[in-house]
Amino acid sequence: MACRDAYMVRETTINELTESATPAEAETEKTEVTRLLFGVDSKVQANDILQNNLSEFEWVLRNKIYPNFWGRNIAGENCLTREEIDFLHGKGCKIAALYADNTPKETEEQGEIRAKKLAITAMELGIPEGTAIFNEIAADENITKDYLFGFARAMLYEGYTPGFKANTDANFAFDREFSRGIQTDAELFQQCVIWAVAPTLTEYDRMTTTHLIHPDNWTPYAPSGITRKDIAVWQYGKDCHPINDDAGKETSFNINLVRDEKVIIEKMF
Repeated sequence: MACRDAYMVRETTINELTESATPAEAETEKTEVTRLLFGVDSKVQANDILQNNLSEFEWVLRNKIYPNFWGRNIAGENCLTREEIDFLHGKGCKIAALYADNTPKETEEQGEIRAKKLAITAMELGIPEGTAIFNEIAADENITKDYLFGFARAMLYEGYTPGFKANTDANFAFDREFSRGIQTDAELFQQCVIWAVAPTLTEYDRMTTTHLIHPDNWTPYAPSGITRKDIAVWQYGKDCHPINDDAGKETSFNINLVRDEKVIIEKMF
């Protein structure tokens, strides 16, 4: 009930934002983006206390509005814990499962091994089957179609939805290799959920002041073989609202949009 009620509050807030816009802005909202849902992702725990005695979650609320989802790494340094899961669910916030590392991503076997290890971690955290596990790919990584294939096939076998968070600009390897996968193994690659991190918008790069919930247009880059509407999540702002935590370490969060609420309902937990 808490989750549903919180979602209704957020939906009302979004509607109020649209209704308060000028006629031209409202028309753009209807024709360009319909309804966009806001969320964040961070490298720090949502319940981490900051130097101003607010939690990271409260800091997001102070600078944006209530997030529909929160992306967190499920393994590695400062990763998601059961305590943080309870905290976020208690706030009525869905969680997007992420994983990032700098290990080689070149062979099918490497993809399979990574997927199997992440599936075990997801089960230990109580993440339900069907949830998307997003493998985060750095723009400069030497990613291959074989790795993507191995990860996607193994993740589906383990009962989870394969996802990739990546720079989808054609100047980087992910665009080329994912597009190759669509050409050779369309049935498998079309089941993957894509979280685009490009383009980032200048006004949302390390911003330190409050902005509107989202830009006027939904413009994530999409690999060839899929369309822009097939992008599930778009990270349009990065390293926003930096502040030190209680231990003196700088924290920030990235800001994201989802245009299809089914992504949040069915692929987050």
